[in-house]
Amino acid sequence: MRRETFIRILTAIKLVSNNITVVENFNNKALVIVRVPKIAGDSPKQLRSLRKILSHCSYFSVQPEAGELAVTMEFNWE
Repeated sequence: MRRETFIRILTAIKLVSNNITVVENFNNKALVIVRVPKIAGDSPKQLRSLRKILSHCSYFSVQPEAGELAVTMEFNWE
């Protein structure tokens, strides 16, 4: 994935949640941790967007944490 694609994905994630942690540029990888109260795909567009984000990840994990969900995603770029 190109870095520009990652920036677009990160911008879209920030529209959903302000509680985001990004660790970037270690061995051409980025680790993104988003904490949200819930993940809901109410419309086909939201489901497509979620699938597209997860398809760009090299790793992802969703774990409950103190009344919210911690979504950890790892992205690789060239």
